[in-house]
This record gives sequence, structure tokens and C-alpha cells, in this order.
Amino acid sequence: MTTDAGSLPFRRIGVVGLGLIGGSLARALRALTSPPEIAASSLDAAELEAAVAEGIVQRPASPARIAASAELVIYATPPAATRAFLQAHASRWREDALLMDVGSVKRGVVEQARALGLGARFVGAHPMAGGERAGWAAARADLFAGARVWLTPLGPEGEAAMRAAELVWRAVGARPLRIEAEKHDRLVAWTSHLPQITATALAAAIAASGFPADALGPGGRDATRLAASPAALWEEILLANADLLEDPLLAMEGALVKLTEAVRARDGAAIHELFTHAAEWRSR
Repeated sequence: MTTDAGSLPFRRIGVVGLGLIGGSLARALRALTSPPEIAASSLDAAELEAAVAEGIVQRPASPARIAASAELVIYATPPAATRAFLQAHASRWREDALLMDVGSVKRGVVEQARALGLGARFVGAHPMAGGERAGWAAARADLFAGARVWLTPLGPEGEAAMRAAELVWRAVGARPLRIEAEKHDRLVAWTSHLPQITATALAAAIAASGFPADALGPGGRDATRLAASPAALWEEILLANADLLEDPLLAMEGALVKLTEAVRARDGAAIHELFTHAAEWRSR
């Protein structure tokens, strides 16, 4: 990666959490031609040691110490943990610090940030990048190259913070776009959370049949790839967005019922129509 970080307004960046997203962001920032200093924390001591040994993290520190010293604090933690950190760190941040999270559900954390009076310096972010693997070992510097990153503003008072956040994401090769928290959560319920649920349900159905995973063909491997995602993280994500998942789940159920009825009735025309409609949508 050759992006010049000279325009970044931050030289000391703190990353709380070195999983796939936090670790990849730390790697991407350190891969810049003028990299910032990275302070980081992780619940996994071995991951943090590895990050330091690789030269990605210069200052291993507790979340509280990161909050007190970093110019940009990135909370790469699950939604509930992020909300807890915001509450715990409310009196610790530098007065000029920008705060950002990278979770896939935005309403709860944005509401908490607003309640804490962080409208002028908090930006909710959600990079549409990742995979089924988790942890520092899965992190890579090019994860965000060309990826869409949703940014959720708290209000007009946060315009300067929003512009600074956009600079950070552009520096690591991403495409930042603004979106309100409610609209974001409704969007990802359909485009991110429903695909995860579908892949997991498919894997569960095949597993119940007794056939092993190594019997899958390429299509089956592709379709069930997301089923290897961390269960604890997805439990929290789906519960946090449960109120917006009902319509996607009902739509998926309806599509499966239509296909089931068409197959049961040996209705080739109905099967063809359903497959054609799906293929035309996907090809666009």
C-alpha cells in the first residue's frame, strides 16, 4: 500500500481490540508511507505480543491508557463492549481526541455517544469488509482496499470529526459514505445479517443430514463459508438488530416456501422463473 498518510491529522492512534477489523486497520495504518504510532490492547495476550513483535503496535496498553493518550481512539470491539468502554472512558479522553467504533450495528452505540455529549467528536463506522475468520492471525493490511465504509454522523456539530474520519478511511484505501444509523441498521439487516443467517442455517441443515463438510462442492463451500464465523459475535449482532430482522427473515422464509412448493409440485416453470429472477438481480 502506497497511500501517503501525510495528510492524516493523527500521529498517535489507539486501537482497542486486535481482531480481524481492528488488527487489519492497525496493519493498514502502519503500512502507510508515513505511518502513525499505534497503541493497542487485546484480550488475547499472545495476539498483542505478536502485533508488537511484527512492529505493527508500538505501545501495548490497557484500553484506559489508550483512551487517555491517543489522538484517535478506535473501538474495534463488539457493540456491548464498545458501549461499556464509552461509558467507562467518558472522563479520560484527550480534549482533542476523535472517537470511532467499527461495529456492524450502529443505533445503540450512536445513541450512547449522543447521550454522553460526544456529538462533536464521535463517528460510528462500519467497514463492509471481513470474512469468516477472526482474530489477529486473519488480519491483513489490504482488507479495506476498495471497501465501502459506512459512517454515521451524530449531528452537524460533528462535521469536522466526520471529515477527519473520512481522511483516515481513504488513507487505508476504503470508500467512506455517510448514512444515518437507523437507515444503516435496516440496510445491513438485509445485506449483511440475512446472508450470515442464511449461510448458518444452510450449514446447520446439511450438518443435520449427516453428510460431512468435505463432501461439499465449490458452490456448497461458497454458500456455507460464513457459517464458520464466530458464534458469540453474531449472537450479539443479531440480538442488537433483532427488531429490524423480522422482515428479512420473513422474506427469506417466503422464498424458501415458494421453491419448496415448486419442487414438490414438479413445477418447472415456477422454478425457472424464481431462478431467472434471482440471476438477473445478481448479475446487475
